[in-house]
Formats: sequence, structure tokens, C-alpha cells
Amino acid sequence: MGYENNAINLATGSAYNHYGPRGTEDGIVSGGQVHGNGVVQEKVVYVTGADFGSGTSFDTQLTIPAGAKFIEAIAEVTEAFVLGGTTPTINIGDDGNSQTNYVMEVSEANAEAAGTYYNSTGAGTFAAVLANDEPIEVSLGGTTPTVTDAGKLKVVIRYLKV
Repeated sequence: MGYENNAINLATGSAYNHYGPRGTEDGIVSGGQVHGNGVVQEKVVYVTGADFGSGTSFDTQLTIPAGAKFIEAIAEVTEAFVLGGTTPTINIGDDGNSQTNYVMEVSEANAEAAGTYYNSTGAGTFAAVLANDEPIEVSLGGTTPTVTDAGKLKVVIRYLKV
């Protein structure tokens, strides 16, 4: 399956064209809404080992808006990842700074086993009300981290926005 960014600058970002069968949990175009009521918002990000390609990070289509207050994140590993390097992690957070500003950091031990993991304290900018819109990226942390194509992870991010 392939995605093509047609480089048209839209008000909401770039448009992506899709070719071939679409996976319902593709990380690169993830950032969907879990519909609910009131000021509590829930967004979902999907991550697979293949999403990293030959790099150590990728951008999602999700942006947490300015004025939002992070409440919690829950991650579910449904297929074990194969991580390499020294103390590798998978971080979901601020684009370009997700090593220190994240909503979820999944350790190597947790990423390499199916299970559910919870974080109620955002790190860095996510520990307080957001001053700016925060585009979300997924990145590998640690020293010289690597990942194979194996692994599937779903992260639900809950925040308040009035």
C-alpha cells in the first residue's frame, strides 16, 4: 500500500492519496476522533513497526489544539515490536520534541509484549495547558534505536478542551 502527499497546502494540512488496499490502522495517516460528549476529547493514534520505514520517527495527522489540557493516555500493544539499541522506547508526543514532550512513552519491555499500558502524567509541554497547537509525532527514543516491521500499537489520548 502506498500514500502520496500531493503537496497541496490545505487549511488543515496536506492531502494524502491512497493506492491499493487500505489498512484500518495505518499510523502515518492516523489521528482520528473517538466521538463523545462535552469538553473531553479523545483522539487515537495507530503505530506499526513498518510505519517507521528506515527512519526513527514519523508524523501523524493529529494536532492537539492550544488551550487543551492532557488528562491521560492508554496504549494497547496488540502485536509485539522488535526494538534494538540501548534502552529503546516508543514516544508519542510533540513533533520534533517527543523525547521530552510526550503523552505516552512505551518502554522496550512493554513494546515487546502484548498488553495495555497507562499514563496519567504528560511530560514536558503536556504536563500543563498547551500554549500552542501541538502536532503529534511517533518517534523512537534511547541510544541508536531501531525497529523492524513487526509490531502494532494503538494509543488513545484524552484531553479537555473548552
